[in-house]
This record gives sequence, C-alpha cells and structure tokens, in this order.
Amino acid sequence: MVFFLGLSCIIGGFISVVPLFMEKYTFFKKFDEKISPYKIIIGLAILIIGIINFIAPFHGSGRPLIPIFGDLLPSILAILVGLIISIEFLETLKGFKGNFADRLKTILHKYQYPFGFASAFFGILHWFLFRIVFF
Repeated sequence: MVFFLGLSCIIGGFISVVPLFMEKYTFFKKFDEKISPYKIIIGLAILIIGIINFIAPFHGSGRPLIPIFGDLLPSILAILVGLIISIEFLETLKGFKGNFADRLKTILHKYQYPFGFASAFFGILHWFLFRIVFF
C-alpha cells in the first residue's frame, strides 16, 4: 500500500497543479487535454486509495504506530486531491448536492495548488521514506 499511496499522491498532486503551468508551457496544456477524459477515474481511484489508507492502515510487525501516523498526512492529501480532481463528477451525484458541497468546492478550488504541491511533496517523501512519521 505504500507504493500506491505514494504514487497516488504524486500523480494527484501533479494533476492538481497542471492548470497553474498551462498558460506558460504548451506541454502541460497537451497533457491536460489528453488526460481530461480519464480525470474522473483517476480522481476517484486516488480518493479511494486515500480513504482505504486512512481507515485501514498497514499494521506491520514491530512498530505498529509508525504506519498509522506515517500514512495520516499522505492519506489526507490523497483524499483532498482526489476530491479536487473528481469534484465535477461528485457534484452530479444526488447525495452530494447542497450547501456543504458548495463550501467544499470553494475551499478545494481556493487551496488547489497548495494541496497539489503538498501532495506531490509528501507523496515523494512517503514513497522513499515510508517509515518516517508525517503528521
């Protein structure tokens, strides 16, 4: 699960910050055009991986608290970038409409780039230093 959580944080963070660089670099605009049909699937996959790691962390032998707290921040960031990427799809769901959904969308779009950069950073750290506590 360390591999999937780190990879999902890196990919989700990268997809979240791509709009920041689209005007300056044409590569990012082409990348966004090619990936846009798959954004909902990618966002939901990242969201599900984040939720699974948040709820049921890996319990290894030895130090059982390290994986719990070590996965806390990367899993929260994976949930946030998963929501950022797939918010358009989630708005179409019947139970997701309302005042809470509007406030959540406003907050997610306001902090999209900090969440994206933090997700990519902690995804890289979590991928290589997975026994370190990030909270």
